[in-house]
Amino acid sequence: MASNSRKIDLIVTDLGGTLVKTDDAIMAAVRRAARELGIPKGNSDPVYDVFGTSIWEYVRAYLPQQYRSRTDECHERFWKLFPCEVLDMISPFNGVEGALRDLKSRGVRLAMLSGLRLEAIESILSTLTFRDWDVVRSSMMYQAQAGNSRAEGIVALVKEFGADPKRTIYIGDTDHDVRQAKRAGVVSAVVKTGGQAVKHLDRIQAENPDHLLAAWPDLCGVV
Repeated sequence: MASNSRKIDLIVTDLGGTLVKTDDAIMAAVRRAARELGIPKGNSDPVYDVFGTSIWEYVRAYLPQQYRSRTDECHERFWKLFPCEVLDMISPFNGVEGALRDLKSRGVRLAMLSGLRLEAIESILSTLTFRDWDVVRSSMMYQAQAGNSRAEGIVALVKEFGADPKRTIYIGDTDHDVRQAKRAGVVSAVVKTGGQAVKHLDRIQAENPDHLLAAWPDLCGVV
């Protein structure tokens, strides 16, 4: 798989906050789910502390303390709304599709690995003109403890493609993504386009990612 003209053979990428703008859509769906269940308005700020983990954690962080026992109920309501009811709030970051085509033309394998449900991932990706993914996966399919399903997914993809971990990069938008890349033994990259980077960039920097990028298209210069 290796090529003398590049340093990376396999890119495993997150979706929301990384390739496409989803933060506002996710928060809108969380707030609406709670409202439809008659739960008082929560606080969005704690959600950014758990960005990159799971939607269930986002919902729990948003709900007022005395209503967190209803996290499961609100979580299920969220998935009735997302992404179909908020799809108009989701769009790719500038230059992403051109960068994907450029990397593909250079022989780089492209794998999508997101913590969203697979049907949600596919629905969001259908809004892009780029369709040439080597594989699209949800990390929810991997059984792991302590929020390590993303790392398990990365390891599985490295094995599936027969890639060298040192020539594989995982790119996300949170401190959790950096930890998952390191746990999987691959190169870590983070973009500053996600909500956590906007509010708590120091948390990402504290994890010492191999590459801290302004936006996803900057990955072309790394590869």
